[in-house]
Amino acid sequence: MKTNYLKKYIISSYILVWALIIFVAGTASLVFHAPPVIMWIVRNLIAWSPTYLLLIGWKHFRPDETRTVFVKRCFSGKVKLFPLLCSFVVTFGISILALFIFSVIMGKPMLSYIRLGTTALPLSIFLSLTSGPTGEELGWRGFMREEFNRKYGFLKSSVCQGLVWCFWHTLLWIVDSEFTDWRAVPYVISNIVVITSITILMNIFLERYNNLIYPVLLHFGFNIIYVFLDADIGFFVILTVLYLVITPFAVLVRSRINTKN
Repeated sequence: MKTNYLKKYIISSYILVWALIIFVAGTASLVFHAPPVIMWIVRNLIAWSPTYLLLIGWKHFRPDETRTVFVKRCFSGKVKLFPLLCSFVVTFGISILALFIFSVIMGKPMLSYIRLGTTALPLSIFLSLTSGPTGEELGWRGFMREEFNRKYGFLKSSVCQGLVWCFWHTLLWIVDSEFTDWRAVPYVISNIVVITSITILMNIFLERYNNLIYPVLLHFGFNIIYVFLDADIGFFVILTVLYLVITPFAVLVRSRINTKN
């Protein structure tokens, strides 16, 4: 019987991240009462778990290829400045647009929903970049994308990847979210829609440019605003609607471009 390496990787990644959250982050927070910046570093280390798992357990997930060949392929595409900037702007811009609409509806300035906090701005940006954006993509958009693409076409493969990535965050929705009342329902729905949509957008860039730097910046463009954001559930509802409009449009544009080519 043929080994399902993708299934092994997905199950292992879930077990690993949940164990790290419970035993490492939980211990740091509840036992040692680590300050916020230390907890941020701990979360970053946990965010790299898909990459640790892939590289350390490589022979269990891709025994017919070397790590070096795989990594080189993931970054083989030429990096172009304008598309690179676009990869950041698309997710960052959607979040800014959602915040603008939310602020208009609430009748408050956009900046009233931004909190710089106690961590220095350069350090905040660095910690945000070295969290999920650089820590997760080799596993998700590197290994997992290739495995799903072998089985399915672009859209189904992207949705499957997005759902795996989305529910990998399940425990964080419980322990690291302020929405613990009725707002948890639209918050979870927003996560499912937005994360799956971002995966589709990432794969559009990867299909064209074949370099993980693009999804890293897409991921970073999405994450960075949430370092400073202090907005209620209405923002996430608006964000969900925007992604439900923009992502199908992006898929349509991709299809037309591919048809012409």
